[in-house]
Amino acid sequence: MNVMDTIFPGATALLCEYHIERNVRAKCKTNFKVKDLKGKDGREIKTNSMVKKIMRAWKDIVDSDTEEAYVYNCNWFKEICEKWPKFGEYVESTILGPMKEKIVKFWVNKVMHMGNTTTNRAEFTHNWLKKYVTGSMGDLSTNWQQLQDMLESHHTQIHTSFQTSIIMLEHRFNGKRLWSSLIRNISRKASHYLADEADRALEIRTDKSKCGCLSLITFRLPCACAIALKIKNNTPIRLDEIHTHWKRLRFEYEGDMKDRKEDISLLPEWSLL
Repeated sequence: MNVMDTIFPGATALLCEYHIERNVRAKCKTNFKVKDLKGKDGREIKTNSMVKKIMRAWKDIVDSDTEEAYVYNCNWFKEICEKWPKFGEYVESTILGPMKEKIVKFWVNKVMHMGNTTTNRAEFTHNWLKKYVTGSMGDLSTNWQQLQDMLESHHTQIHTSFQTSIIMLEHRFNGKRLWSSLIRNISRKASHYLADEADRALEIRTDKSKCGCLSLITFRLPCACAIALKIKNNTPIRLDEIHTHWKRLRFEYEGDMKDRKEDISLLPEWSLL
């Protein structure tokens, strides 16, 4: 994180909300005791119940979708933690003060993140690799082969998902003009996101204030109000309205290399290796 601004000055660096939550929970458990705290009914409040209450308040802060909601949830969090000033000061000065734009949804949802607000994908791949590399004593040759086996397995699974998106057609998309340009041209995951937005479009119609346009911002997919307008005009969602990420259904590029305006090729480096 210390060199992000230098190495990738144009990137928006987010933090993993899961690991931040674990950090807050750990500090919460070590910075206070509640054995002497009494509730309104005079009963002793258990530590675990108080930790759960504080973590629910923390989750509300992270899930704040407006600045007003963020301020309100922060005040409620401070009120709960007022008996443990060191803990409250730590959260404010170490996390929320310098890093709220990297974890709170109001700011996080202003950039394209494709739904990745945790490091779960990297953690999963790391765990998967450890299942192939069974020990720490292997040499370069054995570890290379194990890594190759993992990559081949992963490649096969991804290729299978590509073929599923190309071959299989869900009934709800069949024969409807709205989806006619997208069938077999985008991933199933993108189709599901768009279907959810189409359901929302029936409720909010073309009202942008109710829509929020989060799908357009975070996933680069048409949002509910845009889809509502297409339903009203009986026009399909165009393929050029879908981000390139959702249209990559093969590993190999078919066509002239000069046409690859939105893609980045590693083929020269791969050939060199």
